[in-house]
Amino acid sequence: MLILAVAVWLVLAAVVLVAWPRFGAWRTGLPLVALAFAVLQQLIFGTIPDRAFVTFRYAENIAAGHGAVFNIGERHEDYSNFAWLVLVTLPKALFGADIVASAVVLSALCVLACVLLAHRFGPLAAVLTAAASGLAAYENAGTETSLFVLLVLAVVWALTTRHPVAAGVFAALLVMTRPDGLAFAIAFALWLAGTAMGGRASWWAPTGFVLAGLAIGVPWLAWRATYYDQPVLNWPTTELSLTSYAFLLATLFAVAVAWRFEHHRRPSPIPRPSRRWVPVAGLVLCALSLPIAAKEQPDVLDWRDRLAQTTEIGTWLAARLPSGSVISTGAAAIAYGVGSRMFVLTSEDEEFDDYEAVASIRRPSIAVDAAVGYGSSQQCTLDPELAGRYEVATFLREGMGEWITVYPRNDQADSLIRRLDADPRLKYVPCPT
Repeated sequence: MLILAVAVWLVLAAVVLVAWPRFGAWRTGLPLVALAFAVLQQLIFGTIPDRAFVTFRYAENIAAGHGAVFNIGERHEDYSNFAWLVLVTLPKALFGADIVASAVVLSALCVLACVLLAHRFGPLAAVLTAAASGLAAYENAGTETSLFVLLVLAVVWALTTRHPVAAGVFAALLVMTRPDGLAFAIAFALWLAGTAMGGRASWWAPTGFVLAGLAIGVPWLAWRATYYDQPVLNWPTTELSLTSYAFLLATLFAVAVAWRFEHHRRPSPIPRPSRRWVPVAGLVLCALSLPIAAKEQPDVLDWRDRLAQTTEIGTWLAARLPSGSVISTGAAAIAYGVGSRMFVLTSEDEEFDDYEAVASIRRPSIAVDAAVGYGSSQQCTLDPELAGRYEVATFLREGMGEWITVYPRNDQADSLIRRLDADPRLKYVPCPT
């Protein structure tokens, strides 16, 4: 895959350097090469973070008719990306498509849309956005990151083309995609107000922007408050990776650079140096992604393997535990894998101050180690908070030398261990006394 990426980059370099001084058909073909490079970036760097499976579990329950809930019968808003949640639910609800695969494809399509929209600001913006698109795939595949960046670009494009109402709609969707979208929406509104105060635009621009945003946002806020029975300003929190912001900053930088060199060329009687250094600089930035890809590829492959292991653990529990079992886990991929017939608690349940309260009050039937994937050695240590109420049960992955540790409740330990041991994939190995 990396060799293919190098080949595509060489083609991209040749096209840009030869065709940059020209216009017409040459410039039309450039975005196609940039799109191809962006697709390769998604394939090379694509890794789904564990946090994405929280959204996937909500989407699975919505598609099954249970509503926007993590556990059937409990209305808690543990997601912060409503617009993305709706988007990834649609393929499942309409066509029965796999949610995880649909989310990965949709996030990649949003990246390609970012490249195309960046091209509206200039060919250089498309090239630079494609070069940075790996940031939207590394630890962000299947998440709302690329949709968020696409909506930011859509707002900027609508404002630069003097469509404040459309910008207001995109800004509302931005807020519905991620909580920090509110800061962007406020910044855009203040910018419009500043242009109106300076006489560069009428007051209709900020008014239309705000009204359009409220028309979309107010019904959503009202639904949140009533469906989850919570205050309107009770905003869900989210943990975002550095790469999710890095792709946004890289794309905005690409647009700013392209806008500067494509749309602000002032005539001068003094001859200026050739602008060929601009595409050269762009290609140098593109080339930086190749050694980064080579360096990160082992980590990418390792994470993909661990995520597959976590998914296998979830299916193992789902197949062997009785329906209605209460499971405690810190891995969202396991929560998604066990399905809606299991009741899942997390170690960060907001109803309780600490995990001891979760274990004492909710009394899950079994707790699963929060580590992603299997371990390399048998772990027989029991958390002191669980002592006297839970036991340690370790299972060896057949033929692989890898381990998983679970903690069944004392009064159910024997029956749960027998159920889990019946699976040929994992064999129960008691801890040494």
